[in-house]
Amino acid sequence: MTRCSPHLVKWTCAARRPRCFVVVTREARHAGGEVHDRMPAFLTPDAMDAWLEPANLDRGGRENMLALLDGSSTAAASTIEQYVVDRKVNNTRIVDPFDPTVVEPAG
Repeated sequence: MTRCSPHLVKWTCAARRPRCFVVVTREARHAGGEVHDRMPAFLTPDAMDAWLEPANLDRGGRENMLALLDGSSTAAASTIEQYVVDRKVNNTRIVDPFDPTVVEPAG
């Protein structure tokens, strides 16, 4: 895996072409905005195919894609819930990363 830039990671698998992904961020909305000023942009399943179509990213389609991303991201952000979790979530030395109780609401 090669780090290409702050939010772009590139990896190469044997006999496969390199694959990259990027984390698109935006201003935080809903519950996310109470924790941090930025959050990932989200795509709803019905927006994924359009977003991944390269022809939609030309000059004529770019504004439509940004509107699609905004609407999709806003819809997903409205479903985010926040709650307090146990402080052990911050201690990677003692917590089991596969323990589902780590992210349950604190009592």
